Amino acid sequence: MSFQTLAALRKFAVLALATAPLVGLSAHPSSAEAQDLSVTGTWRIEALAAPGGALVDVDQGLSSRTEVTIDRHGMWLASAGCNRLRGTLQQMGHALAVSTRVMATEMACEGPSGDIERRFLHFFPAVKQIDGMPGRVLLRDQSGAAVLLLVNK
Repeated sequence: MSFQTLAALRKFAVLALATAPLVGLSAHPSSAEAQDLSVTGTWRIEALAAPGGALVDVDQGLSSRTEVTIDRHGMWLASAGCNRLRGTLQQMGHALAVSTRVMATEMACEGPSGDIERRFLHFFPAVKQIDGMPGRVLLRDQSGAAVLLLVNK
């Protein structure tokens, strides 16, 4: 088997594993869904990449306290129950460009809320594309790995 074939198979396996628990979330939405797919809205964090890169479900109690609000002008605000975070992004179809410059309050956040906040600050700026359907968006990094699942709040 050639190196290119192995690389393609590996990429397919990684993408399949990353989206396996997301039943009903299409990697290739219909053209109508693609037109309606937008990151604008108020969301809660359903799943977030862990330090090793695997997408991990967020505890329901904590998930209900998270909030990511993105307005139509590209301003985003987020909180996992501790600090307030703010930045900008731009959506162009399924492509996203999230600014690495983030403004944040500076409270010391420990425990699960602090962990979610640190992981969000690490993975959200790496987001490059959006998949999903209205009400649920899966955000992926440059390699196509799923790093963040947002659900309408």
